[in-house]
Amino acid sequence: MKSTFPSGILVRSSGPPGHGSCFEIFKNLSTNVTTMGVKDILHDREVLTRLNAFLVIYFGWIVFGLIYPVIGRYSVDLTAQFLKLPLTSYAFVSGLLTFAKSHVLLYYSMRAIYFVGFSGSIALTVAFLLLYKKDFRASDELFIRYLGLYTVSGAIYCIFHIYAPHVVYNLPVKSLTGTYLTQQEFVLPSLHNAIATANAVTLWKHRKDPIAKVIIFLNMMVPVVTLFLGHHWIYDIITGIALALIISKLTEGYRLKVPSSLRSIQISELRKITAFSIIFATIVLIIAANPSLYSSLLQRLLGTP
Repeated sequence: MKSTFPSGILVRSSGPPGHGSCFEIFKNLSTNVTTMGVKDILHDREVLTRLNAFLVIYFGWIVFGLIYPVIGRYSVDLTAQFLKLPLTSYAFVSGLLTFAKSHVLLYYSMRAIYFVGFSGSIALTVAFLLLYKKDFRASDELFIRYLGLYTVSGAIYCIFHIYAPHVVYNLPVKSLTGTYLTQQEFVLPSLHNAIATANAVTLWKHRKDPIAKVIIFLNMMVPVVTLFLGHHWIYDIITGIALALIISKLTEGYRLKVPSSLRSIQISELRKITAFSIIFATIVLIIAANPSLYSSLLQRLLGTP
């Protein structure tokens, strides 16, 4: 359900045995990308083109979230019927949350993984495949998988929707309500879990790489985390995983076909476009994460009462 901005608490975690802390792995990824040569990346048309493609579809999803209140007005609310299914009771959902909260380290580790889980997992996976490994085939597969998941999930949300457990039962859960990063109706299938599954499947070919192991581990923890923190029903998780597996199977071997018009763009111009896209993306994410704050600041600057 959630489209999250990577924030929250940084927790040192051992991850897969023998591979150091998550912090160390991410630091190594950053260092390796830097030593690989930022200059090389900035002069690589294939990398820049794909990086812009990922940015376009991600922010296309944010735009969908913004206009959903209009285009999703006829979406049928099936929450009442959904609650007749087993494993949807208040006792079951609150029991999982209570168990998680009773183990402080476990709880805050789960929260950290959850808030890194969507945007963070996308950024880490794209950085690993595209910038670090320069695995264009895997990057292309990941791109079409994201596009497929966004398209299918968006179409479903426009037809019917179900509210999250913490919304239905008013659970004491820190969520992203009041942001433009998600809508409370984006629950079944769970796009959060679908993206995590697509990431893990695409990264699997690199599973012997210690950095890939940690990113896969984080993605595989998303179903557990979203269930125990009350963000998703178990059925959301199952359908999200199933959807990702189906789309991943159908898109094996996909290669991104770049229009000739884009290939004719000078590399210097493509670098400018990429820089603008990244800066714009960062600004949009910051504002979308807390729109009320920036709306208030803007009103003050304009002198609006």
